[in-house]
Amino acid sequence: MSYTRVATFAAIVALGVTSAFSQSGLAPAMTPADELRQGIELFANARYAEALPVFDSLFLDPASGSLRADGAYWSAMTLLASGDPAAAERAIETFLATFPGHEKTSEMVYQKARAAFLRKDYERAITSFQSYIGAFPEGDQVPASVFWSAECLYALGRLSDAEKLYRSLGERYPDSVKAEAAKYRLSLIQFKYREDELLTLLKWSHEESLRIIEEFQRREKAYEQALAVYQKRYGEAQRGVAQTQASLEDQVASLKLAMDDLAKRLQEKDARVVELEGELAGLSADDDRAAAEPSAAGGTVVASGEAELLAMKARALSLMQFYLERLAERSAGGSR
Repeated sequence: MSYTRVATFAAIVALGVTSAFSQSGLAPAMTPADELRQGIELFANARYAEALPVFDSLFLDPASGSLRADGAYWSAMTLLASGDPAAAERAIETFLATFPGHEKTSEMVYQKARAAFLRKDYERAITSFQSYIGAFPEGDQVPASVFWSAECLYALGRLSDAEKLYRSLGERYPDSVKAEAAKYRLSLIQFKYREDELLTLLKWSHEESLRIIEEFQRREKAYEQALAVYQKRYGEAQRGVAQTQASLEDQVASLKLAMDDLAKRLQEKDARVVELEGELAGLSADDDRAAAEPSAAGGTVVASGEAELLAMKARALSLMQFYLERLAERSAGGSR
């Protein structure tokens, strides 16, 4: 029986005794038994702070006799109910050391394991529950010990071991009050398995997504770096083309100026050639006229004048040839 059921039964007994005394009209004397009933009544009404001193006084009073063990037992149960499992465990150890072989020893061994569970010391609680089952294989709390052992395994995350104990509880103790709770835990474990699978898939998907994102970012960075290099090279090429184009334009302009100068000079030379040809034609005409006209001064004078004209003609022809050769050389050089 759990301490709640025991407390309820004891409260009913205490209320019955109190009612009997009230009907008789006698004021009850505070005997150890009365104190025990009073403490149990306070416990049943969840007045743990008031009940605990009553139970402690019973345990510490040598005059309480056999009720000292009851006081120690109820002190431990009160501490458990009030939410102080550490103090309850110490009280249980005191009970087991002070009253070995007592009829409530098995209950105290079980409650000690429960106190360890409430303190979330699951490994020690499992050991304590197994100790209870080994020491009292036919005890009333064996099904509960199996259930709480499975609860410890569940809390530790050892779901497969917990599942085995929950199943064994349903198979071996189907009428236990813990059997239904064990079925519920089994369904939770199945959901937990599915949840773990989904979390694993989600983790894998998340890791894969992170890997894809990292790969994309790596490629994007490489692309940006390559683009920057290409843009730099394109800018340098554009600047080179612009410089080359400017240089070519300068050369074309220089060549155009040189061509214009050569054309001008050629025109001047052509005009000079025309002028020299005119002069040469005039000299030839004069020479012909001089040859046709008789000389008044005589043969010597004619001969002398004719020789002079011939010399001038020769010089003119030589000069004309010189200019023609120079013009031809320059024309050839300009064409090259």
